[in-house]
Amino acid sequence: MNLKDKILFIIFTVFLFSLIFLSTSYAGSPSRVLILPFTIHSQDDLSFLQKGIASMLSIRLSQEGKVAVVVSDKDGETIAKVSGAACEKTAIELGTRFNADYVVLGSLTVFGDSISTDAKFLDIHSKNALVTYNQPGTSHGDVIFHINNFAIQINQEVFKHKTVVYKPPTQPSVSQPLQKEAMPESRKNPDILSSKKNNERPSVSEDIPQPGVKKYKAMWKSRRFKLHIRGLAVGDVDGDGRNETVLITNQKVLIYKYFKGRFEKIEEIEGKGYDSFIGVDIADINKNQKAEIFVTNFIDAGRSLNSFVLEWNGRKFIKIAKKENFYYRIINIHSRGGDILCGQKKGIEEIFSKSGIYELKWNGKNYDQAEKLPLPKEINIFGFTLGDALNNGQEHVLIFDIYDHIKVLDTSGQEKWRSNEPFGGSDVVIKFPSQDDSNDEDFLYVPQRIHIADLNNDGKNEIVVVNNKEYAGRFLSRVRSFKNGHIEGFDLDELGPTKKWQTREVTKFISDYIISDLNNDGHKELVYSVVTKTGSVLGKASSFIVMQDIDQ
Repeated sequence: MNLKDKILFIIFTVFLFSLIFLSTSYAGSPSRVLILPFTIHSQDDLSFLQKGIASMLSIRLSQEGKVAVVVSDKDGETIAKVSGAACEKTAIELGTRFNADYVVLGSLTVFGDSISTDAKFLDIHSKNALVTYNQPGTSHGDVIFHINNFAIQINQEVFKHKTVVYKPPTQPSVSQPLQKEAMPESRKNPDILSSKKNNERPSVSEDIPQPGVKKYKAMWKSRRFKLHIRGLAVGDVDGDGRNETVLITNQKVLIYKYFKGRFEKIEEIEGKGYDSFIGVDIADINKNQKAEIFVTNFIDAGRSLNSFVLEWNGRKFIKIAKKENFYYRIINIHSRGGDILCGQKKGIEEIFSKSGIYELKWNGKNYDQAEKLPLPKEINIFGFTLGDALNNGQEHVLIFDIYDHIKVLDTSGQEKWRSNEPFGGSDVVIKFPSQDDSNDEDFLYVPQRIHIADLNNDGKNEIVVVNNKEYAGRFLSRVRSFKNGHIEGFDLDELGPTKKWQTREVTKFISDYIISDLNNDGHKELVYSVVTKTGSVLGKASSFIVMQDIDQ
């Protein structure tokens, strides 16, 4: 073999091995998928959905060694800084820039409670749409199932990864089986009765029995308010010996008297445009025979508290404390003689001060921190109570964890019991800067109240709690869409929980509840607010109040 042939042989060999190496490398390289932020068409600010959708798709499409989600381009710019693609051409250009093989683009269109999901999965090289997805929904929660099934369709049709398609659950309706003409008036859903002309009068409704669980009668339901009720409280705020009902929306305090089965508004106090009322409580802490109204007000723009206290001066309600750096909550603690006012400050950096939760007392001019409550660290003022939860004569702490599971702790913080499923469920949110040095916001959903009380008079304390069912099951930290809810009571011992009773299911969710004497008959009732529509520019909110006997 001459020199020329040797050189050609070496070149051919190197070329052949290069082809084999490149072929092997290419075959072993995972497909790169770029997920563009979805465009949101809505009158409300739903930008937080973009991050939730991207997170869902990233988790569902990623396959180790096979599919990788692109997070930045060659210059290190992250996809989070790229605005949503308006068309396929722009999406393909971005996919090329990020060195992707495929690109996902889509949009959500929201009208009231309805939502439509439109998405495409594009091949960068052929510039064709391999998967096109269009699906309407009757609830905001349906977007979870849309995105899930879109990802499943991509895995099946493009990456040949078999998975099961899920369907959104059929939204329950308590009214459908109760609309037959032959059904007596007393057994009809209060929602149906309220559509009549006398919708502010008392209405009695007998619940459908459930084996093993006692349900209490819905003895009264208010008219529908064109409001999103965020919180409620009951107490004698004008000193006339009869209780009033106080409701809060995002920026309003509304005070009503119950008279002959009707609510009559006696005062409406309007907040400022920057206010966000997140809690309301009533108690006579200054002992002048007129209960004060404690309103927790969190200013989103300033990340600060601007809470205040209202009291009746004989002519109108005035602020006897304002610009307070306190979260307020009235907690009924048997060992401390009943209702006490609890307060927790906002920290300089933290949403809740780590200095703890204090009982607040009136000093003649203001409400001061008196005694620090014996609580484990890191507990915030919302969603906790103290009492004999295990019916063993010992005081325990009940709290919701970040996933809305109920935990029973001793006063040192040792966990004694934790529920297997989430309870509570609220749409009241506090927004604060993210802790990861980004420009994003973190969301904290304010927990619901939790009570320890013997409501069915069987000599054992029950844990009384709201149970709002969410479409996504607390999967998304920033998105909550509830399908139905109820209140239930269960007692707890060393063997675990025993469910004793529950109210009927309501459509959407229960925003707040208390145990108090709303109708001034001398007996405490279970009183709760039901939100059927949260409201938007395209549709008004809708809520009502339900009162139920609890001493049967």
